[in-house]
Amino acid sequence: MAGSSSQTTTQDKGKGHEITPPPPPALHILNQVHDKVIDDPHLQPNETRILIPFTIGTNMNCFLGPIETKEKANKKLSFFPSAGGEDLLINQSFNISHFVNQKPFRNNPKINPRGYDFTAWYRRLEPTKSADWKALGIHELLRLSHFSLTTYPWMIGAVTCFWNRTTNNFHLPCGMIGMSLLDVAAITGLPIKFPDCIPDMQSKHHYNVVLTSPYSEFIAHNMGSEGAKVTDNEHVAFLFYWLNAVLFCSRSVQMSKFFLPLAALLHEGKSINLAKLLLGHIFEEFGQLVCDLRDNKIISTGGPL
Repeated sequence: MAGSSSQTTTQDKGKGHEITPPPPPALHILNQVHDKVIDDPHLQPNETRILIPFTIGTNMNCFLGPIETKEKANKKLSFFPSAGGEDLLINQSFNISHFVNQKPFRNNPKINPRGYDFTAWYRRLEPTKSADWKALGIHELLRLSHFSLTTYPWMIGAVTCFWNRTTNNFHLPCGMIGMSLLDVAAITGLPIKFPDCIPDMQSKHHYNVVLTSPYSEFIAHNMGSEGAKVTDNEHVAFLFYWLNAVLFCSRSVQMSKFFLPLAALLHEGKSINLAKLLLGHIFEEFGQLVCDLRDNKIISTGGPL
């Protein structure tokens, strides 16, 4: 909670009453865990952050922002998320230091791991594989995969407070708000009418991919030299890297075999509903993030998507 107080003084110097400007309002923060009121001189009424940190001794805490005047806040009261009684993080205490340190994810997209350039690999394959990528519906998303994402840990931490793992939605007074396949299609360009990926799908051939652990070494061992013909093995390796390290951004800090069968199917021209897989992955990672925060565990979720 935040409150403010101001004082006016009158002075009579023979020229009428002069009113001195009021001092900056003092912000009082109520820590609901220890029931203490804290005066923080560094906080201002125009604080715009979603999660605003403060310390009590050596403990890091936070409260939800932004800080506004009471008049402005009351006008927005009906729109503010309120989910009392539900099994949401907003109703529980949890460690927000992960967002304070701005490292909310275990992994991030590896576009240029230690000097090896995924973009250069894409440009090497694009002249001969662009038609195949367009047929699979992944060409536009591959083109978007060369840009590093800008994440806002404070915003992610705030919305996580209202995530329900049962419905995979944010629970707000107006109802449930969530992500759909149409949202995935609008952002990524992935088709949403392709067949689902099922365990019965198997690739027709075996491909030789050098499964080195570090991301940089994987590109070095599987990317062909300039001017050399693009082989099936290289294309599978490229798609495998893209799925593992850029798109789904696996929780593992090393290359995982999990996405290798999917890469082989895409190479063989199998149309797969990647939009559903991606949306399901987002739901799973959000649920894992909530569990980690609730249990005060080390964050083990994948990348920003």
